[in-house]
Amino acid sequence: MRSVIAIGLSVLSACSAGDQTEPLRVPQAATGAFNAQGLPLLRNPLPDDEPTRAAGAQVYASYSCAACHGERLEGGLGPSLVNTIWVYGSDDTTLFFLIRDGSKALRAHGYHRLGHEPQPGEMSPFASLLREQQIWEFIVYLRAQARTAD
Repeated sequence: MRSVIAIGLSVLSACSAGDQTEPLRVPQAATGAFNAQGLPLLRNPLPDDEPTRAAGAQVYASYSCAACHGERLEGGLGPSLVNTIWVYGSDDTTLFFLIRDGSKALRAHGYHRLGHEPQPGEMSPFASLLREQQIWEFIVYLRAQARTAD
């Protein structure tokens, strides 16, 4: 499986955007397969339980996410995170790389906006602030909040 990931990384490095100088860091949650955009398919390794959701809520509160997405994830400067619009998609791979690397990096890998929100801004990358586990905790929290908002 490591050789498959290494080959995929070589291909990604050769085809990446001009301003990206570092090769893509493959998350530990990689399944060994790749999506249509060439990113490693990921599966959230964390359980959807109360402790994980609480940890995800703490991530949201600790990194000023509410400044863009609102106190209740309802949107503001950035889009709502609890409505039915998932701008780039709602799968684990897309959400992880969107949070870690930002929306410009997703588009550099061939993603296109699937949904539209009134906020045209970019999602900033949080790779330098969040550990992989924190991103997964937030994704568990986000999914739980989106379910309860219906």
